[in-house]
Amino acid sequence: MKHPARKIVLWGIGVLGFWGVVMVLFLSLLLIVSLGAIISSRDNALPLSAAVAVEPIPPQLIPIYHAAGAKYHVPWAILAGINRVETNFGRDLALSSAGAIGWMQFEPATWAAYGVDADGDGKADPYDPVDAIFSAAKYLSANDAKKNPAQAVFQYNHSSDYVREVLQLATIYQTWNPLSSDWVWPVADTRDSFRSVSTGGSDPFSIAIHCPPGTIVRAIHQGTVASVTGTTIRLDLADGLTVTEQGLQPSVTSAEGVHAGESLGTAGVHGVTISIQEQATLLPVLWSVSPMPPSLAQTPVLSTSSPPQSGP
Repeated sequence: MKHPARKIVLWGIGVLGFWGVVMVLFLSLLLIVSLGAIISSRDNALPLSAAVAVEPIPPQLIPIYHAAGAKYHVPWAILAGINRVETNFGRDLALSSAGAIGWMQFEPATWAAYGVDADGDGKADPYDPVDAIFSAAKYLSANDAKKNPAQAVFQYNHSSDYVREVLQLATIYQTWNPLSSDWVWPVADTRDSFRSVSTGGSDPFSIAIHCPPGTIVRAIHQGTVASVTGTTIRLDLADGLTVTEQGLQPSVTSAEGVHAGESLGTAGVHGVTISIQEQATLLPVLWSVSPMPPSLAQTPVLSTSSPPQSGP
């Protein structure tokens, strides 16, 4: 049979008619454009995970986030969240297929408009962490990150999934601030909502995580089980530090040694609460991994009450 493909095409035209073919071509073009928009909107960031991966912030970056946030009135934790999602804190600086570059993955045109020489070496360099983080703060500030962080992050990358991941990380970083890989988030699924609890003053002294019953509750640090009473476990971390995790059904026993991330039991119906003490004195959870906090510039507090005004 000669030219079978041509016969199939002619048969399709005969069935659909001229306007039917035009409509098919139009719908195909629309699908291609839509897929291109979706791909380009997410291309700048590392692949998104089902649950946000909470990794320790490299300690040397913390003062940079704070200094940049203070200068441009941007919550420091948003900068940390973007840096984690975009380049894994500078560990993946490969050029994206969309042409985004550097520590904070700027498109060249955006860098030309917002790039700054923050370290004073005479060059605005997107591959310099100081320049890149300050430039990101400048861009977020121009998009009103202080009043509407969700909208500002959406302008950074037009993906609602991206916004959710960055702000979830930022919220955890602002409250928990894991400066060391020795500390882990108490539950595996970081999408579970949580709140910080204060006992007077502004510092949060415990974290209440609203996780479903049966959720695995983990040791936040290596230690020894000092006591197990009812729904409460106390871990002795040595050096006068202890951790109390409440609201779980324990699966460990007293005097048992545990590693960071190891299961201590499962959550009860009201979630779990975690606090840290030094010589029986409560420590602010923000500095749980560093009882002697460094001197850091103050930035606006992250508030995620305002959703993006537009989205894909």
